[in-house]
Amino acid sequence: MAFRQKPGRRLWIGLLLAIFLIAGCTPAWEATLMRPDGSLQTVTRDTLLPLFDEEMDATPVERLLYVAGYELVASIYLEDTQGQTVEAEWDAVADSMMWELDGKITLGDTAYHVATVHPHAGTPLEPVAMHITDVAPTAAAALGLPSPAGATGQARDVGPAQHVLLLFLDAFGYIRYTEALADGLIPNLSALGEPLPGMTTYVPATAIASASVLTGATPDVHGVRWRGLRKTDAETLFDVASEAGLQVKAVEGEALAFEMRNADYTLSGDRDGNGSTDDNVLANALAVLDAGMPDLFWVHFHGIDDAGHTYGPGAPEEQAAIREVDAAVGTILAQLPTDTLVVIFADHGMHAVQEGERLGNHGHLIPRDMLIPIWVIER
Repeated sequence: MAFRQKPGRRLWIGLLLAIFLIAGCTPAWEATLMRPDGSLQTVTRDTLLPLFDEEMDATPVERLLYVAGYELVASIYLEDTQGQTVEAEWDAVADSMMWELDGKITLGDTAYHVATVHPHAGTPLEPVAMHITDVAPTAAAALGLPSPAGATGQARDVGPAQHVLLLFLDAFGYIRYTEALADGLIPNLSALGEPLPGMTTYVPATAIASASVLTGATPDVHGVRWRGLRKTDAETLFDVASEAGLQVKAVEGEALAFEMRNADYTLSGDRDGNGSTDDNVLANALAVLDAGMPDLFWVHFHGIDDAGHTYGPGAPEEQAAIREVDAAVGTILAQLPTDTLVVIFADHGMHAVQEGERLGNHGHLIPRDMLIPIWVIER
């Protein structure tokens, strides 16, 4: 008896053959990317695939630049297969330069079959002295604890402390700090002396940076690589402290910017309806201190970030938020017990934009977004 295929089966076989034929006819491509150390990296379709999110038809060129070792980019030079060249300042094109799986780099409405990509690394204002991944190892060392498993950061040379306070100043980047200092907006922070020039991690955004603060690790380790993720399976500083029997408390704003696993946390909200959560964060932080300083205490002020997004960096409303946060820092420091290590840090900075209703944003390999101030104070 002859075997007869059902029409549906023949259709599926035909479709699969067509897919294989199309895939086989897709021309292979290669491009060359110069790394920061001057070595060359071959880029292919397989290089790009891990940098794609679901439902993306192109990935930001910046993602590949970070993986290749760039933390700051000043400008970029492209040459396509026809010899056409493009050179641009990075802050002008970071939002719009995308790399497609067929090898084309698109910039606006123009596509280039790229052969060579040569970024030019940016230069920080001051030599970078501390990375955001160093915060957790430093706090752990002060408390006599091991660093979180997987930490890639290094502990600063600090003495033992009974308590650690992590003061989180959202979006108060290093360049904005220097401007605020010159404008006399931060008397309490300026009284602490010069911060360490620091570097955050890419993407310079709150969730990714929070993961790096808590784990002491880079995104390839903790897994929070792009926006939208707010938790990690990697061990955190809170996990280590809690396992050691230490008391861990956290005060946040309207909602959790990142999972506070193994911390007793308080959401402050805007209880008085004045458009800011920072006054409520301060009130809740002082309530914790009145009840007794915990072993590890996390306090997150969001107001500079909120005002920067809405009004832009340098706007009067953003300046007012900086003044308010600076005053809050002074109030908290005055209430701390002795034998406390204080680490004050930002997660990222902010640059001016015109994106709908937003006049400020962050997320690129540029100094205003990537450079952060970090104060390490032993009391």
